[in-house]
Amino acid sequence: MGKLSKKQKISEKQKEKIIEQFLPRVKYYASKYAFCLPPELSIEDLISAGIVGLLEAMQRYDPSMNATLSTFADFRIRGAIIDEIRSMQWASKDARKKLEEVRNGYCQIEKDFNRIATDEEVAEKLNITLDELYKTLATANTMNMLNIEDLATGRDGEPLNILECISGEFAGGSGRRDMLEELNLKELNAVVGRAIDELLEKERLVVTLYYYEELTMKEIGVVLNVSESRVCQLHGKALIKLRNKIKEFR
Repeated sequence: MGKLSKKQKISEKQKEKIIEQFLPRVKYYASKYAFCLPPELSIEDLISAGIVGLLEAMQRYDPSMNATLSTFADFRIRGAIIDEIRSMQWASKDARKKLEEVRNGYCQIEKDFNRIATDEEVAEKLNITLDELYKTLATANTMNMLNIEDLATGRDGEPLNILECISGEFAGGSGRRDMLEELNLKELNAVVGRAIDELLEKERLVVTLYYYEELTMKEIGVVLNVSESRVCQLHGKALIKLRNKIKEFR
């Protein structure tokens, strides 16, 4: 595909060709983020949002950016789908309160005993059943406060992809940061890296397979021989633990 200028008008035929090229990627991200959706939202809605993101990418892309059209479009597609999910705001105040109580429960037990808290201990501390705990953990996947890609912020408050930081791929836009920012980022990388290493084996596998191998929750369930809902629970618990570590670091 030829380069597109920021001011260059794209013909309808060009748009159709680009949409056709990126449609498999749009469907992939829609499938990837389609777990634990509310009844009001379907995978088709996510695909539509992804296409809107792709069209925005075509309009906003500038060849002078330090990124290819493919990379820029990929970023906008994913962002548009996540924004669509977030815009629903289906998580009630009560659900958010329960999730915060669970997060604090894990955090407090780990501080008191200096070890990983078990699900049974947290359920007992909160006086709830394990089933209630697992249902609450599953909601962690759909609430803004626990999106793994928003666990920290970079320069000017922009979202910072923690997993890219760990792998050393984040270049900070221009690739230049001052010394204090660089030191802080290195410390943050180390904190999150250790936190991931300290996750229980299945939790660590879910994080690795979902964020690094880019498998869907359903595919991860097949690999681990567990249900998709169980993968959601493991993912939610992993996010809670990582969130607690980030909070301690800050």
